[in-house]
Amino acid sequence: MANKTFATRAGYLAAVLLVLLGGAEVARRQADLPSLPVLFDLQFDLTPRSQTWRLYDAVPLARSSRPQPLARQPHAVDGLRLPWHRGSDIALTEFLAVTHTRALLVVQDGKIAFEHYASGFDADSRFASFSVAKSVVATLTGAALAEGRIRSLDEPIGTYLGADEIAPAYAGVTIGQLLDMRGGIDVDERYGGSLTSPVVRMYLSRDLASFIARRHGLRFAPGTQQQYRSVDTLILSRVLARATGQSLSQYATRVLWQPLGMEQDATWSVDSDEHRIEKAFCCINATARDFAKLGLLYLDQGRAGTHQVVSPQWAQTPRQVINGEQKLAYRDGWWIPPGNAGDRDFSAIGVFGQYIYVNPTTHTVIVKLSDHGVEQDELPTLAAMRQLSHVMSGL
Repeated sequence: MANKTFATRAGYLAAVLLVLLGGAEVARRQADLPSLPVLFDLQFDLTPRSQTWRLYDAVPLARSSRPQPLARQPHAVDGLRLPWHRGSDIALTEFLAVTHTRALLVVQDGKIAFEHYASGFDADSRFASFSVAKSVVATLTGAALAEGRIRSLDEPIGTYLGADEIAPAYAGVTIGQLLDMRGGIDVDERYGGSLTSPVVRMYLSRDLASFIARRHGLRFAPGTQQQYRSVDTLILSRVLARATGQSLSQYATRVLWQPLGMEQDATWSVDSDEHRIEKAFCCINATARDFAKLGLLYLDQGRAGTHQVVSPQWAQTPRQVINGEQKLAYRDGWWIPPGNAGDRDFSAIGVFGQYIYVNPTTHTVIVKLSDHGVEQDELPTLAAMRQLSHVMSGL
């Protein structure tokens, strides 16, 4: 009798679980969210953040038909210490450990001066970019402007996107306002993993076109304020796709991956195989060495070899911004660290400790790919990379 009762109860519990899972599956589909296993994985951090590209559908960024490997000129780093919190300093090895660095690459004068990978990773490992991708989209905007695909940053996005794609309130937002995070489109940028967060819902959406079409509110009048919003980059990427007549990944392959001599195949995560819209605000997945080549493009006045990818003026723009504040500034798809008057340095930054740091004064590019906390230690990390660039250059 006891066994029969246990079996009955077990059967009942199994039936309840199936009903609950079935209801969750229906809700998931209605909300355009990833599969339940993916949601479970993300909720409990089963996959390291730098490797979450494995959880999503993706489209290719094909390696260059003429790859350009970076030459090596190693620099001694024994005993090197870097500035850290509240006037302290820290050994390079400790810096790598406490910021959960998976890859650190220093390219000095176009050559690899230092390269480190955590256990389980190497030069062929692919890492998720997170918001470093925004700087790639900014570069693609410069390329589209150089090619005449877009005529001006002052063009309203309603020139390219129809009323069935964006709300009428957004039609007058300009390309430049999206690039500079002044669009005012109301998708709150709160992180933390909760599905009540609009930006998390956007990150997880399996139908980004519908997500955009359902937005209607303005947080402020376009152009009147600057507030960092990932949705601005997403909508900018839809403008680029319409202006160029290519998907974002196809255009990136043609104007960046090919001329920059990328050595490895990369991917750009998409909402789903069905819709294939790139997660433009976050999710390029590539090697540290290939990420470095984006920084080198800006050091080389917008050229890749003899090919002018973006105009020299476009490549100069980030270094012309002087940030005298004690916080990060944002301009044209790049972050400007405090106290940059001497170095004119700037950086792409991703939420879990991803960086492409560019220092024109020392002619240094540093790529750092990590599994660190949400927006954690950004200012001290940038200060440490600035010092590292000085050490590597001998300045």
